[in-house]
Amino acid sequence: MNNPIQGLIHITGEPDTGKTTLALSTGFAPAEICFFDDDLKTQAIAGMLAEQGTPFGAYFNLTKLSLGMREIDFHNLVLRLIEEQPKNKFKALVFDTWTRFENTFQPIVHKNPTRFREFYSPMGAIKGAEEWKASFDYEATIIDKLLEIAPLVILVTHLKEKSVGSAKTGQYIPDCKKPVIEKSRLRIWTRHNSASAAPIGLVLKRLAKVTTSAGIQVVNVLPRKIAPCTWERILEYWENPVGDRTALPDEMPNDFELSILDGALTADQKDILHINRVDADKPQEVVAVRPPSMSLENLMEKYGAEKVMDGVVNLLAGTMPESPEQLALIADYLEQTK
Repeated sequence: MNNPIQGLIHITGEPDTGKTTLALSTGFAPAEICFFDDDLKTQAIAGMLAEQGTPFGAYFNLTKLSLGMREIDFHNLVLRLIEEQPKNKFKALVFDTWTRFENTFQPIVHKNPTRFREFYSPMGAIKGAEEWKASFDYEATIIDKLLEIAPLVILVTHLKEKSVGSAKTGQYIPDCKKPVIEKSRLRIWTRHNSASAAPIGLVLKRLAKVTTSAGIQVVNVLPRKIAPCTWERILEYWENPVGDRTALPDEMPNDFELSILDGALTADQKDILHINRVDADKPQEVVAVRPPSMSLENLMEKYGAEKVMDGVVNLLAGTMPESPEQLALIADYLEQTK
């Protein structure tokens, strides 16, 4: 199978839906793949390939290599392994799962802040937000290093439950941060498929193909739903892109799948959120019971730096943060400091 697709690909989805299988079955031989393995259950795959005499070109069992390590040491271990790999030696690089390594970028920036920025705000909470932004920029540079090792890089992550404020919604989102979302060329969410062993693939970020038959044209390759989702099927679409045609019946997501793709809550999820929220039907009362002088540091501690800074930006832009309580607290803080 000739696979011409290059760039960063993110695969996420429900447990036991074949995320790792999809990541590894790109058509390249094991010897052409560099595999960073941070998921215990995938060790068996490497073992079977080695027994058959067809091992991965490079294989790193990060779970064993990092035994007893804290986040900074783990980061330095993985970074060293990345930097030791020759450029363009492999056809594909798979990192399964990416989340634990991704969670080390902010601690690295926090420990060595001047390595990433010359100036920070003297206000601790604002500095925390600046460190998060620096960690995102740093993560992007590491992703670029991976793309120097192989032209096709696939990052695999699990899901995490989404919260609005402090209330659980019953909805799940990919367990990754902004750089993966923004830098990926293709993002796929796998679901169980009753009609096939291969999963259903919901396309969170669609693959584009550039043609020059009539100047530079960007053509959409994939529909929003691929069933079954295999590399063979993806490459069929690559040769015959969807473009602007009407979706076929098996390419159309159902209501629940649309809620995943669009980030909207289903009716059931709205009910869960309503149950979990305190006085959710009386948001105006939140203002009355909020702490009268909540500092930005307190807000950061309560919601996390990234969410609070997004809330401030949204408030100034005239758009509503996710939580009425969050809006009230941020508005209170801005009122005190104006």
